[in-house]
Amino acid sequence: MTNAQQPSERRNSHRLPLLAALAVVVLSLVVTVSTHFTGHGKVTRTIGVAAQERMIYFRDGRDGTVIVSDAQSRKVIARFGRGEGAFVRQSMRALSHNRLQQGVEKGQYYQLVQTAKGKLSIVDPVTGRFIKLNAFGKVAMDGFSQLLLDDGGTDQRANAIKTSEKGA
Repeated sequence: MTNAQQPSERRNSHRLPLLAALAVVVLSLVVTVSTHFTGHGKVTRTIGVAAQERMIYFRDGRDGTVIVSDAQSRKVIARFGRGEGAFVRQSMRALSHNRLQQGVEKGQYYQLVQTAKGKLSIVDPVTGRFIKLNAFGKVAMDGFSQLLLDDGGTDQRANAIKTSEKGA
């Protein structure tokens, strides 16, 4: 009788790990789907309290320049030709690419935000993506901080910018 029981014992011994693996897969799917629909566990971060901010537009010029304009006055505040403002150009292209992927219409502004602690970020209020410019050093900070210094920058204290965890 022991020989007759061995094949069934082998089948049962193989089922246990398979059932455990299936349980893990089903549990993972349930947790993933429930967090997606409930938003529970979504990571958000606050950029900080804005000490200064400016709404700006980026557009490409015919000669390959990047033209930066104030969103309120429409005044051109900076031009970056080929070989100039490389970090500003690349940041704008990355944010524009995100918008293109999401099918956002052109002509929407970006927010350039400097916090009371001196941290500088470029925020896309349409997609929720942002770039913390301090992380890229002084050159990156200088390229964008000049856009705040030109006339037209607005002082917006006590205005916290909150975005989802989609940092670029």
